[in-house]
Amino acid sequence: MAKTKKRSVPFGRMLAGWALFLALLGGLLLALLWGALEKYELSTPEHAILTLLETARTGSDEALAQAAGYTPQGAATLESWAGAARDALAEIPQDRDRLAFVKGDKQGDAVKYALAVDGKVTARFTLTPEGSGWRAAPALETLPDYTVTAPAGVEVSVNGTPLTGGEDSPAAGFEDMGNAAPRVMRWTVSGLYAAPQVTATNNGADCPVVRDDEKHTVTAGLPVDEAGQAEASQFLETAAKQYAQFISEDVSFTQLARILYPDTSLYKGLKGYYVGWYVNHTGVRFDDLKIQNVVAAGPDAWTGDVSFTFVVTKPGLEDRKYPSQYHMAVVRTDGNWKLVSLDVGAQEEAE
Repeated sequence: MAKTKKRSVPFGRMLAGWALFLALLGGLLLALLWGALEKYELSTPEHAILTLLETARTGSDEALAQAAGYTPQGAATLESWAGAARDALAEIPQDRDRLAFVKGDKQGDAVKYALAVDGKVTARFTLTPEGSGWRAAPALETLPDYTVTAPAGVEVSVNGTPLTGGEDSPAAGFEDMGNAAPRVMRWTVSGLYAAPQVTATNNGADCPVVRDDEKHTVTAGLPVDEAGQAEASQFLETAAKQYAQFISEDVSFTQLARILYPDTSLYKGLKGYYVGWYVNHTGVRFDDLKIQNVVAAGPDAWTGDVSFTFVVTKPGLEDRKYPSQYHMAVVRTDGNWKLVSLDVGAQEEAE
């Protein structure tokens, strides 16, 4: 019986087969490695920050808040937070090579990160774990607290959120009147990212609101009484002029005292005030006089701002000009108007 001869596989074909197998295996391993690296990249704090930056550039306010995990608290609004976030991130370029991520302190599960652009820290973030990755939120500073005041019975809302509770206290500027001072409710509003929008009503009637973003105060008054406001405005002008003329030694303290509320800090301070520092002159005038922000703190109590350029004149000499700003509190008592307090704003000689 004849023997069957075995066929041998050519070496070249076997080598090619092994090469193909190894290539496929290498491709598979490379794909798995690439997938693992990509998955790792997606789970890093750096990716979370870059995703947040892209959302800030292209997404809506709602999308940005969702990405950062922000929920409005108190009187803060989503829109003001988003505006502050975009402002904080606006200078960060899209060029990844210019960015450096610096890991900071850990607080519980959260980690602080700083983002440097060309070596300079531009923004800071708080990273919190989320699933297999991280959620990035910009570290934003809120504005200083705002103090809001309104007469009792006036309903006040900040950014659409009604204020409740509050502290009963004397109205600002009237504290020296003691128990006779008009009373207001006072609130402290914290956590704002933009100047607040404040509305006030009393028995359905709108009330005037004055906001001072330098002092971070908001003052609401009683509904406008046009006759009372006109009378208060006239006295504010009279008192402002007499005060300025007292300082320039054109009105005596005896004359000025007739319109001052007695036993206040203002009264006592002016009684011993030295007024001899103005240059000799023959006349004064009040240019560009304006009366603004006249608000009723009570039925017979008002505050207001008076500004003007106080001009001191003397024949043969150039006029001396002093821009003046006064914030004043006045009351009507026993039919007579009295000046309770006066705060002087910027008052320097004009060039």
